[in-house]
Amino acid sequence: MRFTGTAILSALAIPLIAHAAAPTPAPSPASAPAPATAGPSTNTGPVTWADFLTSCQTAGQIALTYSEGPSEATMEMLETLKEGHAKVTFFTNATWLQYMQYAGVTRHAYLDGHLIGMTYRLPSDTSAGRTDAELKEDIARASRTIQDLIGVYPKYMKIHESNLKDARLLNLVKSMGYTLVGFNLDEYDYKYNTAATSSQIAEVYNAMFSKQNEAYGRKASYIVTGYDVPSTGAAAGLPKVINTIVAHGYDMVRLDGCTNDKTPYKKDPILNNGFVGDAKSFGALEYKHGQTQVKAVTYNPANGGGGSGSGSGSGSGSGRAGKSADGKGSLKTSAGSRIGVAVITLVVPALLAFLL
Repeated sequence: MRFTGTAILSALAIPLIAHAAAPTPAPSPASAPAPATAGPSTNTGPVTWADFLTSCQTAGQIALTYSEGPSEATMEMLETLKEGHAKVTFFTNATWLQYMQYAGVTRHAYLDGHLIGMTYRLPSDTSAGRTDAELKEDIARASRTIQDLIGVYPKYMKIHESNLKDARLLNLVKSMGYTLVGFNLDEYDYKYNTAATSSQIAEVYNAMFSKQNEAYGRKASYIVTGYDVPSTGAAAGLPKVINTIVAHGYDMVRLDGCTNDKTPYKKDPILNNGFVGDAKSFGALEYKHGQTQVKAVTYNPANGGGGSGSGSGSGSGSGRAGKSADGKGSLKTSAGSRIGVAVITLVVPALLAFLL
């Protein structure tokens, strides 16, 4: 059974979102906390929202991020992003990389030019009973798992669990040179998680962009939180989201483009001894940002839900589970998600390329 995380709304954060029948957009970026720096920190006191990266350095930029994947929805998202010539940041949960199909999808995302970060989850969701050295090694283990696939260690990190108040963990993460990532726009893909409601995700963007323009007469910058999980509407809503971003004149960027970071990966999974870039990093020859209109929506409403794939084909027996809203805006585990035949068909070519 998969234990997926709740939305990273974080009790550390300002009260960002009120869950109601219609979503209330996050506070205007004009009043949002300044973004955290990508470098090391010596702070050992309480961690606040100001310690998280929450907005881009350039007005008019928007960085879409998806955490808790890879999943059955990822390939559909990658196809949409490829069609829209758009790049995002995927925060990979290393737990799922033991399964071949998910490992192949992560490698596919990296080779497609998307930035790979890491979602980290504490064993048993607590640091109690573990030494600093043990916690660092567990973080490094997850980082090495990702590096085995893409050749570089992730630097940008999201922490699993919205109610996590573990200052010890967060300060350890910072001392190791990882960049904690927050958000200033929640796309509500876990709430709008059916074929009938997934189009409402784009309306969250539209409302935020419109209110920003009405209030300030200029563009802001955004880091968006979304979830790469089958039972959210992220994959189904993505085509309309890209079109809405285009319509408002915003520029889609990876997090390294969002922060003008030419070295978005770590040299070492434990040591805070510097960072590296690759051929697709910000400032490199192959780096690309921006997007174009997505003219074809490939999602088939007959599939149901917010995920991709159809049919009853079985996968590796990994028992991936999705997320469902509990009526209070939080997300909880649901079991029984299976890999569809359509998804396997998409994944196999990537696996063959990887294995051969």
